[in-house]
Amino acid sequence: MLKRVPSLEKSDAMLAALLSTTRPITAAAHPAPLGIGFPYMPVMPPEAYRSGLIDFVELTPEALCRERKEDGSAAFELVPQQIRHAQEVCRGLPMVVHGVQLSIGSAHGWNGAYLDMLEQLQQSWPFLWHSEHLNFQTVVDDAGVVQETGVPLPLPSTMEAVNTIVERSAAIARRFGVPFLLENPAHYLETDSLDSEEVGDEIDFMNRITASGHCGQLLDLHNLYCNAVNHGFDAYKALDRLNLENVTEIHIAGGTWRDGFLMDAHDNVVPQPVWDLLAYALPRAPKAAGVLYEVLDRYVPKVGMAAMMRELERAREVWEEFRYGRRAVRAVA
Repeated sequence: MLKRVPSLEKSDAMLAALLSTTRPITAAAHPAPLGIGFPYMPVMPPEAYRSGLIDFVELTPEALCRERKEDGSAAFELVPQQIRHAQEVCRGLPMVVHGVQLSIGSAHGWNGAYLDMLEQLQQSWPFLWHSEHLNFQTVVDDAGVVQETGVPLPLPSTMEAVNTIVERSAAIARRFGVPFLLENPAHYLETDSLDSEEVGDEIDFMNRITASGHCGQLLDLHNLYCNAVNHGFDAYKALDRLNLENVTEIHIAGGTWRDGFLMDAHDNVVPQPVWDLLAYALPRAPKAAGVLYEVLDRYVPKVGMAAMMRELERAREVWEEFRYGRRAVRAVA
């Protein structure tokens, strides 16, 4: 997809306007515990969200939009019928947002159309917090045209990147007034090309960003596990170094091996090593408000309804045991 990049002066003016608002920064606040979450997916039977296994839903709003052109730039338009259907299916469940197209780390600027759409969603369906991926997905070519990278790419661990993300997180916090979280990404690049002496590795990078107080962390344990396997580090030592006080949400998922890499595909049940990481991380993350099992909608038939419900049951058992120190009672026989 090709898009004209706005002038740097226009991007700077937009950011300055967001920072000048009087809305308080609450992005690093920690909501009350919710429990076990699951993504909203239209392919799921509505009764799954009323089974008693799900305490909150996570919405990817881009999936409920149509993309259109506006003054030569891309814009997202929420589809009212899809929003109403989602609200009906998820009635009574708290909702959080997990976006995929902000591209918060792009050097030329973020995806402002996504934020405009998110503001419209918040007016019609308030969310408790929202999250995005700590990566970039667009670059500007020599002709000044924004090009999609094809896959999300990780940011280098530099102070320039830290300062950029902190400033943008502060602007987002002021705009929406609810906690904003950044997810640690899975990536497939050599770590030597990302680490730096001034900041360190991906753990140091995340700690620097969340230390600003303008955002919390969405701790994706399957992403961490994939990186540990693919890049040869100890996931437990990484968790020991991570500031888990700043974790508001935890993701678990399953993946697939491809061309020698463990992929964060969200196409499987949760592997045992990720369950073990959850049991290790949860009691060390005192402000975690929920654990969410991720599956992509196109893989729902592959994973199967029964398997997904069992994963939700198991997640609740871990949540109850390590969050509250008690065993859970199974909701489904």
